[in-house]
Amino acid sequence: MNLEKSRNAEYKKCAALLSLLVGLDADTEERVCGCFQNMGIDDFFLHLESLELDLSQETSEKLKSLKAIIEIFGEERGQA
Repeated sequence: MNLEKSRNAEYKKCAALLSLLVGLDADTEERVCGCFQNMGIDDFFLHLESLELDLSQETSEKLKSLKAIIEIFGEERGQA
């Protein structure tokens, strides 16, 4: 149980940082955090386009760009 609480706390921090980076409102930040908790961050970005988060076009494009950056760095490290 302690591991789950720790993981959820980290997901909340990640969602808050993502919110600052791409300008999410509080409601969207909570929905993203819920996705992180349910599917993990990797799967969130993997399935980003199929998720129904009701994002603005601008926010959606920012997240897609961030996904591309993550993929590039993952490839450079041999992880993608």
